[in-house]
Amino acid sequence: MIWAAISWYAAGPIITLNSRITARDYVDNLGNQEEPMVQMLPNNDAIFQDDNSPKHTARSVQSWLEEHEDALQQLPWPAQSPDLNIIEPLWSGLESTVRIRFPPPLSLKQLEDVLHGE
Repeated sequence: MIWAAISWYAAGPIITLNSRITARDYVDNLGNQEEPMVQMLPNNDAIFQDDNSPKHTARSVQSWLEEHEDALQQLPWPAQSPDLNIIEPLWSGLESTVRIRFPPPLSLKQLEDVLHGE
């Protein structure tokens, strides 16, 4: 799984997760990756968005978001909504770029390196 963030000003880090992510892992990623990225943005005008995945709606995640609501504004995700995520077109572009590489990545490590490079 790949976790990434974007803003109007820059792309955030791409993080490779080599196992299933839990709500606890998600909270750790929010604290270690998302919050520092938001603090780097001009005017601290970031709006955080995720979907209604069970790990995103877990009590521990919601508690963390409430504790940090002064630093991290969250865009509510309506139930049964179409895909409104602004990062989706970037994933498509990244996939296209990786697919035309020759030779293609032959291992997960090579794929990770290519993703980080692109």
